[in-house]
Amino acid sequence: MKKSKSKYCATVFLGVQNLIFWVMSVCPILGFGQLSDQSKNQIDSLFMDWELGNHPGGVVGVMQSDELVYLNSFGNASLEYTVPNTKTTLFNIGSISKQFTAMGIVILQERGLLSLDDQVQQYFPGFPIFHNPINIRHLLQHTSGLRDFHDLMALAGWRGDDYRNNEDILRVVQMQTDLNFAPGEKFMYSNTGYVVLAEIIEKVTGEDFKIWMKNNVFEPLQMHSTYVEDNYQRVVSNRATSYYHSHDKVFEMAQGYWAYTGAGNMYSTAGDLLRWSANFYTSKEGWQRPFEILQTLTRLNNGTINNYGYGIYVDEKFKKKRIQHAGVVGGYRTFLSVYPDEELNIVVLTNFSNAPFGERADDIAGILFSKSNERAGLFPNSKVGEKMEDQSKPLSNLSDFTGTFYSSEIDTYYTFYVADNALKCSHIRLGEFVIEEMGNDMFKSSWPLETIKMSRNLHGEVAGFYASTGRVKNLRFKKIKSSSIN
Repeated sequence: MKKSKSKYCATVFLGVQNLIFWVMSVCPILGFGQLSDQSKNQIDSLFMDWELGNHPGGVVGVMQSDELVYLNSFGNASLEYTVPNTKTTLFNIGSISKQFTAMGIVILQERGLLSLDDQVQQYFPGFPIFHNPINIRHLLQHTSGLRDFHDLMALAGWRGDDYRNNEDILRVVQMQTDLNFAPGEKFMYSNTGYVVLAEIIEKVTGEDFKIWMKNNVFEPLQMHSTYVEDNYQRVVSNRATSYYHSHDKVFEMAQGYWAYTGAGNMYSTAGDLLRWSANFYTSKEGWQRPFEILQTLTRLNNGTINNYGYGIYVDEKFKKKRIQHAGVVGGYRTFLSVYPDEELNIVVLTNFSNAPFGERADDIAGILFSKSNERAGLFPNSKVGEKMEDQSKPLSNLSDFTGTFYSSEIDTYYTFYVADNALKCSHIRLGEFVIEEMGNDMFKSSWPLETIKMSRNLHGEVAGFYASTGRVKNLRFKKIKSSSIN
């Protein structure tokens, strides 16, 4: 009898052992906090091009149910000194910063210090009074209509390597007299709104944004390596340098001149970001409600659901709910995605501008879900602009469009003139542009003066023009004098 019982127990044990082996082999991501060697090798293979010679690279991490199941580093953090990236290397996380700024606002609301329905003027008496008021929720969800400061400053003549901080940006904001659209009417990604949110946090708390964020968000969530950077000249150890890649395959260092906060310029590690994002499915005590609030989706004025919550996109990938955001600044590229129902989060950090960072994060999810990855854009709905009407090109008298034009909203002049049988314009910092006629009073040029719509007075004379870019619509320029350039 004892012998028969022992044989039965051995059979059951072998059956359970085989079941465990099958689950670990077939469903490596669904249990036991580890990946199969095959999955690890597949993920490694996605980043082997970062390991070729003296090449920038990055750090990649995967967490499943609060267990770190994959973390690896590739390539170099510094090409000048051939210093490799490590698993704890710091990267500028770009617009992933927005979800932390949003969390700061949510915390203040939970403490009863503000409401998301508060109008911005309540905190900034000098904020422009537009036809329709802007509230905090509009800023969080990119539905405010505020023009993006990157595009505004480019139109004003600021170059990409010009130093800029929150004070610079707020001066430009206070000069605005119009919006891209009425608040709540559309979604259009606007970094400006998140700079304003950082300033609101300072107004409400009376503390410096970077210090308040450390004490109220980063440290309570054990993100000890994450910080807000408002001084690009500061020396920080273990921080990756970012790089561009020119057409002749020569790497170029992407100098950092970015000192604005709220919309970007936070630094973090893969480990800290995974620790943060795990709260979307297993929140630390007292943090469940704030992380749920970040996922709030609301409707636009026309009833359409906006899939941008507070600092995050909420969408689907592989027919599974996904929370995600990308970050782009200088040569840094970052992507963070969370599949809350599967308790899976993935982070890709790189210091190489040409790296396919978001696609690689989706490739990793595809490996773990045994799904092929269909390519999609990283920023859903991020470019909502007016499509230029298809018009036949008339034969215009180009001299009609010459003159000097001024915009009070960015304190900037452009001069239009005819040269070499073409319409051209010049700017004191940006140089000369060729203006190509596209239709009736419609023109296009190169960045930042992309789309130009001429306006006329009652006598049919050109009195000004409206400039539009990806995130600035109908910025008005008034003609102030005729051109003296021939």
